[in-house]
Parts: sequence; structure tokens; C-alpha cells
Amino acid sequence: MQEPMNIGLPDKIQLEKHLNYIHITRKWFGIQFVFFTAFAVFWNAFLFYFYAGMDEDTDNFTRFLPILHVIAGIAISYYAIAGWVNKSHIFVSKQMLEIQHKPLPWIGNKQFRATDLKQLYAKEKISNNRNGTHVTYEVHAILTNGKNAKLLGGLDSSEQALYIEQEIEKYLGIKDTAVRGALG
Repeated sequence: MQEPMNIGLPDKIQLEKHLNYIHITRKWFGIQFVFFTAFAVFWNAFLFYFYAGMDEDTDNFTRFLPILHVIAGIAISYYAIAGWVNKSHIFVSKQMLEIQHKPLPWIGNKQFRATDLKQLYAKEKISNNRNGTHVTYEVHAILTNGKNAKLLGGLDSSEQALYIEQEIEKYLGIKDTAVRGALG
């Protein structure tokens, strides 16, 4: 059987090797966050002028009608800012695998005991919407209890996903085996 090829360090990924652990960092920023930022500015400016144009005689229904738009504006702004500043941090030691998204709080922080990880694999995720097809990549783990756990999603390239899989498996001494539906 042919030995798998080592994936080189992809864009937006850093690897630091320490005495007792490795630290893989992935920057979130991509061109899509420039568009989200522009959209958030436009959206929130519209809402600002909408509310600024109200006077004291405006009825309560009109004042509170766009509240869902305000909430959406806050959410879009938070997402845009997170895209500029956040990174995903993967810490791997012989005892633990920990994933953190920071500096802004974000969902998806996880911890696993290293002994619970049986196999890792990278996977393609295809999303269809009215604007077309969008492809991202994920890193998953098969746990010793047979369950499947998504470790990280939203990766820009298959190289990022395969590199993260490769480095975690290498550090933990997990032999790479074929998984149905996996990349590579």
C-alpha cells in the first residue's frame, strides 16, 4: 500500500509545536467578510436613518415594527466583525483535543479526551441556495463509542481540512484509515 502524501501548510493555517502539545490556528478572514461588512454598514445605516426620521408623533407600532431588522443588523455586524478578528485554535496534547474560537465568543468550542478519538477524516459540505452552490470543508472524528463528531467546519479548502486531520493524527499516533464519504 502506498504511503499517503504529506499535505503542506495551507493558507490561513499556522502550526506551533510545543513540548507537550501542538497548536493549530486557522484565520477566519476571507473576501466574503468584506461583503458582509459592507452589507452590515448599509443595513445598519438604513435602520439608523429610519429611526432618526421618526418624530414624537410616531405611533408605537411603527417604532417597534422593524425590531427584527435591528436584531438582524446586530447579528450580521457581529458575524462580520468575528470574520475579521476570530481564529479557530486547536490544541492537541496526549490527553486532550480542545477547539476554541476567539477572541469574540462563538459557538463550536469543544473538548475531547485524546483516548476517545478513534479516527479523523475530512469531508466536503455542499450547500445549495438561490445564489448557487457553496462548498466548504469539515474535519470529523469517529469516537471510540462509535459516534461521529464534527470537530471543525467552514474551512475554505480541502487542503486545510486534510492538513488539520493529518497533523492531529500524526501527533496522537492515529493510523489513517479509509472512511466512507471522506476526502482523499
